[in-house]
Amino acid sequence: MSLKTHSISKADYNITIQWLEARLAEMGATQKEIYTGELLLEESFFRLVNAAGDQDNFEGKITIRKRFGDISIGVSARGEAYNPFVAMEENFDDEEEMYVYALLKAHKESLSYSRSNGENVISIRVHSSSSKKAIHIMVGLVTGLVLGCILKQVLDEGMLHWLESIILTPIQSMFIQALMMLAAPLIFFSIMSGVTGMSNAADIGKMGGKLMGVSIIKLAMALLMGSAVGLWIGAIPEMANFLQNIDNEQFKTISLVELLVDIVPRNVVVPFASNNMLQVLFMALFFGILLAKAGDRAAKAKEVVDFCNRFTMDAMGVLMPIMPFVVAVSMTKMMLHTDFSMLLAYGKIILGGYFLFPLIILLSTLFVSVGGRISPIPFLKKLLPYLVIPFSLSNSSACMPETIKLCREKLGIDEKVTMFAIPVGVQFNMTGSGAYLIMVALIMRMTCGLPVDMEFLVSFFVGTLLLTFTFPTVPGAMIVVMASVFAMAGIPTSMVMLFIGIDPIVDCIRTAGNVAGDISSAFVMARLDDKVDKEIYVK
Repeated sequence: MSLKTHSISKADYNITIQWLEARLAEMGATQKEIYTGELLLEESFFRLVNAAGDQDNFEGKITIRKRFGDISIGVSARGEAYNPFVAMEENFDDEEEMYVYALLKAHKESLSYSRSNGENVISIRVHSSSSKKAIHIMVGLVTGLVLGCILKQVLDEGMLHWLESIILTPIQSMFIQALMMLAAPLIFFSIMSGVTGMSNAADIGKMGGKLMGVSIIKLAMALLMGSAVGLWIGAIPEMANFLQNIDNEQFKTISLVELLVDIVPRNVVVPFASNNMLQVLFMALFFGILLAKAGDRAAKAKEVVDFCNRFTMDAMGVLMPIMPFVVAVSMTKMMLHTDFSMLLAYGKIILGGYFLFPLIILLSTLFVSVGGRISPIPFLKKLLPYLVIPFSLSNSSACMPETIKLCREKLGIDEKVTMFAIPVGVQFNMTGSGAYLIMVALIMRMTCGLPVDMEFLVSFFVGTLLLTFTFPTVPGAMIVVMASVFAMAGIPTSMVMLFIGIDPIVDCIRTAGNVAGDISSAFVMARLDDKVDKEIYVK
């Protein structure tokens, strides 16, 4: 934590402001944040001065604090209790007072008043850091892991079952259901808002073509890395012993042709009711292009779409503060079912899945450096701390508001480009999931003793690449898609049952890889169109 203090009075106010500007700049505040902080400090401080008995000798203390990336200004002064914000009333007869009221009201979430030890204390939040959220989520993750291990040791099987069924599972289910309730509307309105913000349909096609091109090339390279890791690990003899215990139960396989045809929904309700993200994507692009082509005739409709987009973003934001708690619950539940001896048997698979993550980060970094023609160092510094969120949630759709915020506020990507590229790219940047899936399929094919020649590798690679575009962006969807990939590889689909137990362990790192691929594709596409604010990016 960084802390700076200085005295402040009416006489030397200008000198204090110069000190304030220098200290805020040292702590990393932007020029806009510094200017806003000065305005709020001025109005707050002089209202305290005017309420004091002896204005000429009024003196206080100003404190600038940086903690977990947040920057705040504190003003404290002795005197009678006086809240400058509550005392202020709407007075539309006084133009200056109306301006002050509007300014403070617009930033009411950044202002707070308290009284301590005979002093009036005003706090002004100048900058909010996203790293604080990542820290809270990491604390929740570690807390859940430790708590799960402890409960497993001290409680009997009956109490553990009661705890899971009555407390842990309902909390986890309610949160996931709330997220998925908002996922489809969020993607729908985000894409429509991005599409309608384009000047014409040609711009949409141009951006979509670039996004698809970057995403497909990167996904193909990720699948090649997954194939290489799978071939390197090779057959796992220990897993071959499980084959005799596999029954004939078959998972429902997915026809690639049926999935592609099913992208077009039967009606406008089914995609939202079933959370079919490919259908939602199709509808958003279809109606968004129609509104963009309508031009000024659809001005009112575009305003409604923009409002709905902001509204769903705010609704998703309401759930974010309780995310660390839900992460702790999820990790506790996972540890109740995890047997470390089982983890050792699956160690190669788990290590292979986690080994793919740094390779995907390296791949994304190379795309930013080569395709974006810019230093990837700021990209990495801002991306890696953020990936704690998708790692904890295991759901790229659920963390989409925070992903969009990172792209706009930290990476400097144009807002319209972000609103188009991130929701659309979620479906086409399954780099983490695709690399893991092809790795596992090749390992299991070799474990079954089936040949892995060049002809098979080429055809299997193309089929997996196409099927990767159909991944549902929800937790646990990998198991269903894995059955289809296993069928293409000539592996009994019932072998998917071997991976149900470890899927939550590797799902988190797959999701982090998916989100990293989505962000890097959006960044490269924005750089190709010169839609990245370099000042924000390098800061």
